[in-house]
Amino acid sequence: MVQENSRLSAVRGDLKGLVISHVRQLIFEKNILCCGDQINERELSRTLGVSRAPIREALKELEEQGLIISVKYKGWFVADFREQEFFEINKLRTLLEHSLLESIISQGGAEEEELLQAERLNEELNAIVESPDSGERKAFAFAEKEMEFHLCLHSFARDCFWTKKMLRNLSYQIQCSFHRRLYKEWQMKASVETHRMLIQCLRKRDMETLYDLLSRRLGKKHLVSPEIEEERAVGDDCGQTA
Repeated sequence: MVQENSRLSAVRGDLKGLVISHVRQLIFEKNILCCGDQINERELSRTLGVSRAPIREALKELEEQGLIISVKYKGWFVADFREQEFFEINKLRTLLEHSLLESIISQGGAEEEELLQAERLNEELNAIVESPDSGERKAFAFAEKEMEFHLCLHSFARDCFWTKKMLRNLSYQIQCSFHRRLYKEWQMKASVETHRMLIQCLRKRDMETLYDLLSRRLGKKHLVSPEIEEERAVGDDCGQTA
C-alpha cells in the first residue's frame, strides 16, 4: 500500500510538472498566453489528457511563482507587472542574491568548476548581445539565458533553502517582466558586466567589493542609458562651473 501511494504521488508530480512546463511554454515561448489572459482548466485537461487535480496543483505552484493569479469566482489569469512592481521585484532579488553570495564566500567560496560554468553562461549571454538578432527575439533569448545564469549562481550555496526558493520565484517573475518589456541592448551589456564582477568577487572571495557592488546595483531605482548618464554628467559640470 505504501509503495502504491508513493507511485501515485510520483505520477501526480510528473503530471503537475507537465502542466507547469506547458503553461510556461504558452507564456514565454509561444506567446499564446499574454498578460490578463484567462487560463482554461478544461482546455488544459483536454489538450494534455490530464485530470483536473494535477492541473490545479500546477496552477497553484505557478501562482506561487508569480506567473499567474487567481481571481475568486472567475478563475486563473496570466499576471501582469507594472513598471514599479518590476523594479521592486528586481531590488528584492538583488538583496536576496547578495545575501546568498555573502553566505557562499563566508563558507569558503565556490568551486572553480562552478565558477567556470557561470563564466560559460555569461559568455553565452554576451554572444546573444553581440548577435545580429534584434528586438523581441534577442530580448527573449537574453531573458532565458539570464535566468539560467542567476539560478546557476544560486546553486553554489550549500544551504539557504528558503533564500534560494524565494530567489527562484522572483526569477520567474523577472523573466515574465522581461518578456513584457523588451530588454535594451545597453541593459544587456550592463548585465553581462555585472555578472563578470560577481564572478570575480566569488573567485577572490572579496566581500568588500561585493558590498560595493550591492550599493551600486541598488543606487538607482531605474536603469538609465549611458547617453542620459553622459548628459547628466555634463549638466553637473556646467552647474559646478557656474
